[in-house]
Amino acid sequence: MKKSLFIAILFFQYCIYGQIVIGNAIPSDNNILKIADGIKGVIFSHSDVHTSFPMYNASMSDLYDDSPNLSGGLIYNKNDDQYYKYDGHSWIPSRQIQGVFQPKASRLGVSSGTTIPCMSAVVGLCFVQNTPVYLAADNIKKLLIDKLTLKNPSTVTVKQSGIYEVGLSLGFTGGSFGAMIGIIEFKLTLQAKYTPASQWETVFTKSNYDLVFVIGAEQGKASSFTQTISLPAGAELRVVPEINSTAVAADLAAYGTDMNPASSYIVTRLIKAY
Repeated sequence: MKKSLFIAILFFQYCIYGQIVIGNAIPSDNNILKIADGIKGVIFSHSDVHTSFPMYNASMSDLYDDSPNLSGGLIYNKNDDQYYKYDGHSWIPSRQIQGVFQPKASRLGVSSGTTIPCMSAVVGLCFVQNTPVYLAADNIKKLLIDKLTLKNPSTVTVKQSGIYEVGLSLGFTGGSFGAMIGIIEFKLTLQAKYTPASQWETVFTKSNYDLVFVIGAEQGKASSFTQTISLPAGAELRVVPEINSTAVAADLAAYGTDMNPASSYIVTRLIKAY
């Protein structure tokens, strides 16, 4: 009887502290469950759309109720082809870039760029031809998705009043031909038009600088920043690039917009709706 009881206790301990291995017979001391198979995969829980995720609540600012006991949960979303992890407050997408896959965020790419010709003779003069337009087609593979429906036929327009986090990035391409010693400023400005009848107002400006000593050079620079701003419904956003140079030079240059969405984009996330 005692022997049987002893064996039962050992078996019970093994069940508590033992490891489950699926796919081969080699256990791992660092895992309770190990799945290893080079041919067959593992399918976790999945959903057709984020509205069917646990804790979904459309009235919440982040669309989900808080549940600390669910922290670490995983769900595969068929709608945008990625896994989501629950952090106790909301479901976070695995391919998240500045919240691009969040239901209340947009990441827009450049559909048409700008050209900036420059002439330098002691002080450089650069002339911006136009502003880049952030209306590129949605493309999940390029991480471009307009969840906030900001894109109008020719403008980026806010549809709902609220507090927004806006992230900007613009890549500059091109370069100079000639001799130059000095500094080049790559400047990026976010502007907003709060009503159709109002003027464009500057929200924030960021500059990057290059120290140059060249005879002919190709430039590849980017300027970027993130700013929180309160916007009313109907407000428009635009990005104004600028290049300035202070140099001892005899130089001609031409710069343009890098159309790659990895370098040039606008990300807008709704933090709180009014």
